[in-house]
Formats: sequence, C-alpha cells, structure tokens
Amino acid sequence: MIIVEAIIGFGPLVILLGLGLITIPISIVGILDGYYGAMVMLLIEVGGFLGMFAFISVLMHILEPSRYFLSFTKLRLFIICGFCSILGCAFMLGVDIELMWLLIPMTVAVHFIYLGRKYVFAAS
Repeated sequence: MIIVEAIIGFGPLVILLGLGLITIPISIVGILDGYYGAMVMLLIEVGGFLGMFAFISVLMHILEPSRYFLSFTKLRLFIICGFCSILGCAFMLGVDIELMWLLIPMTVAVHFIYLGRKYVFAAS
C-alpha cells in the first residue's frame, strides 16, 4: 500500500519534473542572457529533484528499516528543498483552487515523514 500511495502521491510531480528537464537548459541560457527570473525556475527544478531524492530515501527506509540512505542533515535539507519547490511551483502558477492537487504530494510527504520519523528526526 505504501508503494501505491507513493505512486499516486508523487506521480504528477514526477511528470512535472520530467517536463522541467526541458526548462533547465532554457533557464540556464536565460540566466546567461541576463534574465535572472529564470533562476526561480531553475531553483524549483533543482529543489524538486532533491526533494524527490529525499522522499525516495525515506520510502526505502520505511520498506527496509535497517538501512540509511542519506545522512540525517542532508535528508532534512533535501526535504525542505522539496517542500519549497512545491510551494514555489504553486506560487508561480498562481495560488488558486485548481492547484489543490498539490496538497496530495504534500500530504503523502508528511505521512512518509511520520512513518520514517526515526530516520528523519534522528540525532545527527
């Protein structure tokens, strides 16, 4: 059931990250041309990949509790980057009732953090 929850919760974000791979080179060229608004898109993409990596690490720890995949400080930093990326995406698209689907990944992420709380909140 945890795997199904992860697929349903993070599926749309994985699709957005995949589409964002197209915008990374465009953002880099924009930054080099002096358009620093492209930096926001680049940071959202990088934060999304770091957050996805963190939640995959937490998911793997939930499935295999004896293994630790990231150091505790990196894990917390990556989780914060993921949440900031989701919020940044919501604010860039304009906070609206149509963006309620962004609450699903945040709810699943909070659930995973709760299930892996001994890993996420362990003493460094």
